[in-house]
Amino acid sequence: MQTTVSTKYQVVIPKEARKKIKIKPGQKMDVEVVENRVTFSPARVAKPMEYYYKKLGGIWEGVDIDKYLEEERNSWDD
Repeated sequence: MQTTVSTKYQVVIPKEARKKIKIKPGQKMDVEVVENRVTFSPARVAKPMEYYYKKLGGIWEGVDIDKYLEEERNSWDD
């Protein structure tokens, strides 16, 4: 596949390539430059903290997190 660089240095990603990696308008892209090659790939999106809490099996369930953090901070002063 080929594309052309515009006078504003913009590049259109060909439809076939967009479909293969499911790029959507407005999506963030990571750009990597190695020697004379530029690679674009969909940016990785950080998952919300709730996702990780669920993955940990609810270890914080029933814990007053504000109280826990306050106790931890107070322990630093000792």
